[in-house]
Amino acid sequence: MGILDGLPGRKRRVNLEMMIRELADSARLQPSIQHFYAPQAALWNTFCDGAEEIVCQLVVKNSDKRLDWGLKGKLRRFDEERLVTLYYWMLLYHLVLLRHRGVGGRQTPDDIPALENATSDFAKRQAENISTGLDTPQPWDERWNRQFTLESAMSIYNGLYELLGLFNDLNKRINHVSNFTTATEQSFDERVKTLRG
Repeated sequence: MGILDGLPGRKRRVNLEMMIRELADSARLQPSIQHFYAPQAALWNTFCDGAEEIVCQLVVKNSDKRLDWGLKGKLRRFDEERLVTLYYWMLLYHLVLLRHRGVGGRQTPDDIPALENATSDFAKRQAENISTGLDTPQPWDERWNRQFTLESAMSIYNGLYELLGLFNDLNKRINHVSNFTTATEQSFDERVKTLRG
């Protein structure tokens, strides 16, 4: 029986939100583990904040309707393992955003290997800490680091619906993914515009 089984809807949402926050807090430990220099740490923490916000909006509640994939009524399908996977995917998605959008219009190719290593290390650490013996989550696609943002968002959407065992309505998917990509690109640009100014 999962940690959230049997909880009423409101309590389940509160617990999911708390679990997402704990994942983000755990991810924020990576700069000290990886010995990042200050600008890399600032960029990583921006990734952690962005991933936390996206996962909360997809799973728990929306403040931006463009980040709605129709999952709010599927809370029972989310457990610790699936949240770890989704949060990990959103950290990787931020790497895709970085690769294609840069920071303040500037590319930062030197940071990408270090940030990718931190993301993999985070996923491995989380998997080891889950009592059910979770295998380390894998990226949504083996070619994830060669995808564009819209392509990544589509692959994540498909992978998440498969992970949750949900019917994937192709008509809804197009709108959901398009809106998501626009919203996350704008949010990313806003978050990083003050970095390395």
